[in-house]
Amino acid sequence: MNNTNENELAGGTRAQNLSLPSELSAEKIQDFQAAFSIMDTQSKGYVATDDIIRVSKSADMKLTKNEAQLLLGSADDDHSNGIDMREFISMMTTPINQQDLEEELRGTFSVFDKDGNGTINANELKRFVRLWDNELTEDEADDMIEEADPDKTGSITYDAFIEFLLHS
Repeated sequence: MNNTNENELAGGTRAQNLSLPSELSAEKIQDFQAAFSIMDTQSKGYVATDDIIRVSKSADMKLTKNEAQLLLGSADDDHSNGIDMREFISMMTTPINQQDLEEELRGTFSVFDKDGNGTINANELKRFVRLWDNELTEDEADDMIEEADPDKTGSITYDAFIEFLLHS
């Protein structure tokens, strides 16, 4: 890093003030800072969904908005709709626990499965989609519902819901 003390990150943030795992070396922290800076091209101090998508495209990876939101949402401890450097490093150093992810997704699904029958109707999913992305147009929301319910049954199973969240 240019003219930056190894214990200081861009913007003057000192590494020890980030409550980082003590086993991280100064070099590893600098690597994380460099990766964060690649995504935070406007030096906002946080990375949002669009930043993640842009970086994934430049790496020839296809990452959907839903996948980027899920990725960021799991690390966004302060619910700011973006992750700061501390949250980014925490995300990068925390192993993914499949059981926790499954429980979180089941919990989300059950919020919309009011009668507990294992399905949610398309209108409930549409409400979820609109809450998740309040900038979504009505047509975009309809397209997403169509994708989640391709057979036009009017309801979505848990498996279809998971497929929709992870692959749309």
